[in-house]
Amino acid sequence: MRRNNKKLVTSLVILLILSIGIVYAYLTSNLSITGSTEIAANSWDIHFANLVVSPDSVDATTPAAIDTNDDTSITYGVKLNRPKDFYEFTVDIVNEGSLPGKVSISTLSGITSEAENIVDYSVNYTNGNPVQIGDILNGGATKSIKVRVFYNDEIEADDLPDTNLNLTLTYTLQYVQSEEDEFDTNALVQQLKTENSSCFTKYTGEVTDQPGQTVTASNVYFNKCADKRNIIFNNMCWQMIRTTETGGTKLIYNGEAVNGKCESTRGDHKGIVQSNNGTQTLNSSYLYGDSFTYDITNNTFTLTNIETATWSDSTYEDLIGKFTCKNTNGTCTTLYNVNGYSNNTTAYTSAYTISETNYSQIGTSSFNANFRSSAMVGYMFNKVYNYKSGAPTSGSLMGNDVSYANGTYTLLPADGETELGTILDSTHHYTCNTTSSTCTKVRYYYNTDYYIELDGEANIEEAVNNMLYNNNVNRYNSSIKGIIDAWYAQNLSNKTNMLEDTVYCNARNMTNQSTNGWNKDGSLTKYMSFKNHSSTNDLSCTNETDQFAVSNNKAKLTYPVSLINNEEWYNIGSNSLRQTGVQYWGLSPSYFSVNNAYVSNVRTDGSLNGYLISYSYGSRPAVALKPGAVISSGSGTETDPFIIFE
Repeated sequence: MRRNNKKLVTSLVILLILSIGIVYAYLTSNLSITGSTEIAANSWDIHFANLVVSPDSVDATTPAAIDTNDDTSITYGVKLNRPKDFYEFTVDIVNEGSLPGKVSISTLSGITSEAENIVDYSVNYTNGNPVQIGDILNGGATKSIKVRVFYNDEIEADDLPDTNLNLTLTYTLQYVQSEEDEFDTNALVQQLKTENSSCFTKYTGEVTDQPGQTVTASNVYFNKCADKRNIIFNNMCWQMIRTTETGGTKLIYNGEAVNGKCESTRGDHKGIVQSNNGTQTLNSSYLYGDSFTYDITNNTFTLTNIETATWSDSTYEDLIGKFTCKNTNGTCTTLYNVNGYSNNTTAYTSAYTISETNYSQIGTSSFNANFRSSAMVGYMFNKVYNYKSGAPTSGSLMGNDVSYANGTYTLLPADGETELGTILDSTHHYTCNTTSSTCTKVRYYYNTDYYIELDGEANIEEAVNNMLYNNNVNRYNSSIKGIIDAWYAQNLSNKTNMLEDTVYCNARNMTNQSTNGWNKDGSLTKYMSFKNHSSTNDLSCTNETDQFAVSNNKAKLTYPVSLINNEEWYNIGSNSLRQTGVQYWGLSPSYFSVNNAYVSNVRTDGSLNGYLISYSYGSRPAVALKPGAVISSGSGTETDPFIIFE
């Protein structure tokens, strides 16, 4: 963004004339704008708002009030007659303009040597952190400060004044217009650039951070700094991964803050932990819920949005993705996520309890309990074709394609052939498993010993589309999404207004679709390989149905939270920045082998690999702060994390 070189400046000058004994204090703040600008469609407007006097302050002779003429000054008068007397108020500094301001001056002067043990006078943010040079007040953002004048209660008798002590104290807080390169990125980038962090590197490839919009990145930076990646937001520790193209900051959960620190020695804490996975009998009438709440203290779960249902062939589609306690009261200590159909009485499930988990995660979960279909690599999924095993019956006719009409499949020979084959090979994948060329259900062999059964689908192309690509592919929540959503609703929903709706890419696009066994002319020994089976730094997300965001109706998130994908971890570039000492899930599909689905994963040493989705590994949610997020203090280390101003 281009602009002229003239600066916009806002100065808050807080002037205090103070007497100790019989005291009259006068505080004024003058905010003025100097300079000019030729920037179209931008504005500069920083002022005071929402002044509130703190309880237990002494009565003011002139109560603190914002000047109603221009909202740029505050005056008040008080008497402090004895030690411990204080007067205090909070006030918002509001940037209603579109241009960001940066603190260039923050000074307090006028305390003489004879008064330094008597007067305590401070201006801090309301969270107690000091105002620092470089702090950003973005356009549309608000920061609250606390002004306090205090008669020191630890004063020695010899230091008490014999007569009234008159002081003139001046606090100057100046905002200036941000530099051009700072304005083009977000506040965290500005902070790290100011500190000359060479490990904060720019990404220059394609990126998809908004649904349907893949662009060449200009504002995407990855934080590869070993000592500047720790952030506290909502009293939780987070690791900064990268900025988004739209100016947000993508973070991954790193546990609860302890004493304002994010050290790796914090130890375990309670979370939602997968206790087992497999099958459960559900044919009784149980309560089911779309989600749940949980009680860490009592180790219990309670279903929400409940209904009574019985698992059967005619009802199971309405129950996949839901939770049950396997009882009729909806409260339990073991919770079951219904994840797939096994038979008319049994479902594939993940079971959860409340117990200790590693500090860096909210708990553990399978990605999905059902690993038997490539559909299950989805963060959400719909049509599932579970594999079956067994070679074709000897002598069965084999076709290269099928036609489908009036409920009947007819095998078709390969191009150039006049007859059907009898050998399962790379051009003969279809069979009725008989010597007949027609059937109501047809087998498609994607491997020499494994097949799926088509029952109403036109051909294998339609089946693959149903599992991975069509507009209805995202119907049911994965096991891990259900857990993350419940955690968010209970622990972070009050901060949704601070979070950006950005894309979380669950890339299900195949890299070998023309040659693998899911192609009617493909090899029976080649498995289905997805984009991230081989690590890539490419942040583009090809399919809209893989671009998970609250605003994307084709891949709609319930809340603005998901997981970090493999491309993002690859761009971080260091095992030490990924490792937590435990294994945890990413978002990227890896491959579907002969009979198992795999999703990307970070190992205990920080290296990347794909793992069977039914295994129970760590869950570390990811969110993105809006562009207006501001660092109020900190340096990014474990012991001095960046604090996000809330």
